[in-house]
Amino acid sequence: MLRQQRFSKLASLAEKDWTKILGWPGYQVWRHEIDEKNKELKLWVRRKPGTKKLICSGCGRHGGEIHDTTEREVRDLPWSEYQATVVLELYRVRCPDCGPKIEKVSQLPSKAPFSKRFEEAVGQACESASGRQVARRFGLAESTVRAIDLRYLERWSASRRKPALRQMGVDEIYMGKKAKFVTVVCNLATGEPLWFGKERKQESLDEFFRSQLSQRQRERIEVACVDMWGPFRLSIEEWAPGCKIVYDKFHIMQHANRAVDEVRRAEFFRKGGWPRELVKGKRWLLLSRWVNLTESQKQMLNELFKINRKMLKAYLLKESLDRLWNYIYEGSMLKYLKSWIDQLRWQRLEPFQKLAQLLLDHLDGILNYCRVKPPLGVVEAVNGNIKMLVRRGRGYKNLRYLLLKAQRMAATRTEFVACRKAA
Repeated sequence: MLRQQRFSKLASLAEKDWTKILGWPGYQVWRHEIDEKNKELKLWVRRKPGTKKLICSGCGRHGGEIHDTTEREVRDLPWSEYQATVVLELYRVRCPDCGPKIEKVSQLPSKAPFSKRFEEAVGQACESASGRQVARRFGLAESTVRAIDLRYLERWSASRRKPALRQMGVDEIYMGKKAKFVTVVCNLATGEPLWFGKERKQESLDEFFRSQLSQRQRERIEVACVDMWGPFRLSIEEWAPGCKIVYDKFHIMQHANRAVDEVRRAEFFRKGGWPRELVKGKRWLLLSRWVNLTESQKQMLNELFKINRKMLKAYLLKESLDRLWNYIYEGSMLKYLKSWIDQLRWQRLEPFQKLAQLLLDHLDGILNYCRVKPPLGVVEAVNGNIKMLVRRGRGYKNLRYLLLKAQRMAATRTEFVACRKAA
């Protein structure tokens, strides 16, 4: 008899130690099994006596009588080299509104057979590794890892306070032949994407203003940084008339690079013999900025410029246009732009004549940079991080999942190098 009492006391002490190590508030371990051969640990857990009232998982109502009892088996974090499984005793609550419902347990965030802290560990691992690597590490299927990561990100998004939108950026990303273009709206102040929309039509951006923002939020938007795509401009003018539109420097310089490339192509077909061979293969050098070139690359361009004056003029015009955004005052910027356009006289560079007309047609959006000074380059930095996520994940079918991944990356600054440099 005494031996049995001592054994029961030792067993109860052991279960208290298991309860402390498990660390689930309000629950205690009353039984455990260890499988040394398969390296598995199994714990049976139930509520401590006198804990808080039961909560209905359907409506969140406190109280209610116990209808019956059931068990649920979930996977928890590993204990050393042992894979841990928790068998939790659950009550079904007789809710006046919902009827018999399983009680709400904070350690079980979903119907999946995983504990909350296990899903958090998987979600945090997915921030710096691909789904395939995380699946190999935890011994799960890749589809299961993605589902866990999505639930983890949804809980994180619902619990955080989202910053106010004062400066917005709008651009599009090409996602492949099936998805094609996706409209991306981002917050320039925080450098995080806010919304993804299919295609790049005016209706796509209209849907963002209609479904994601209230009238008061739309009125508080001060500036929108966009490219020269007309449908985006029309949508912003309709939904946020008080917002100033600024054309992004990156897209304007893209047009300048395209003009340089047209001149290079025309000169290649106009020349013959060894001058043509000298123009050949210089495309990427001509599209690069002079300060980013090595000494050998500068020497190659100098040899080209000695025999081809048109290429020299086109390159200098492209390089000098980049200085437009160094001006602080609107009058100085306008004066420099007029002097830049005056340099095109008698140059016979038709692509740059078209570029000059394009700049004059969008003059107000260029001069708005001096009025509001939004951070340039953030839109392309956000797009670059989204493309990196797509490459690492081998594509995303769920745009909501991709959006949450990009938001988490921006909020935690995980691998968010491009945006920090741009800021």
